[in-house]
Amino acid sequence: MPAKFRSSSEIQSEFEGNHFPSLQNTRWLIKSPWNDSYKCIAWAACRTDITWWPYDDEFEDRLDFFIQEFANIGYKPSNNREYEFGYQKVAIYTTNNRRVRHMARQHFLGRGWLSKCGVLEDILHADLECLEGDPSPFVFGSYGQVEQILKRSWWSALVNLSIFKCLWHAFKFWLYRLRHPSWIWSNVLKRG
Repeated sequence: MPAKFRSSSEIQSEFEGNHFPSLQNTRWLIKSPWNDSYKCIAWAACRTDITWWPYDDEFEDRLDFFIQEFANIGYKPSNNREYEFGYQKVAIYTTNNRRVRHMARQHFLGRGWLSKCGVLEDILHADLECLEGDPSPFVFGSYGQVEQILKRSWWSALVNLSIFKCLWHAFKFWLYRLRHPSWIWSNVLKRG
């Protein structure tokens, strides 16, 4: 389905009211239009051309599987959530039985974390905690808690061409926002 621009008030109501009440207490920005062609795991890997998990049969939902798969594109486990110049980081949210529910990617310049929330819009949120929820595997719709941080050097991202994909998607979404000035201004005024 093509990208769909919803009003910022509609997006705010859905995100803060239905999915992530902790967003009410923090600053967050809408970064892309609604789009159901990719999900959070693909977004964390700088891909918007594929869905990946949870609909790709090759992906399991175990944490160790995700650590292994992201190692293939240069990521290694880290204990540091803070921004480190020269590194790109992703965070893996899991239930308390270590089943993956979501991934977020740290902003390239450390301005927060980027998340693709299911089929909803991509957002920039200040910290990882604002998307956390009940870690029980029986609570539908909760992302659980951040269990693992992975990081790779910018050099590794360059070698894998991922850095170019990330920059391309940032540029593409900037063009989308430029073509829809009323959408960008309502987002800026609401959050600015």
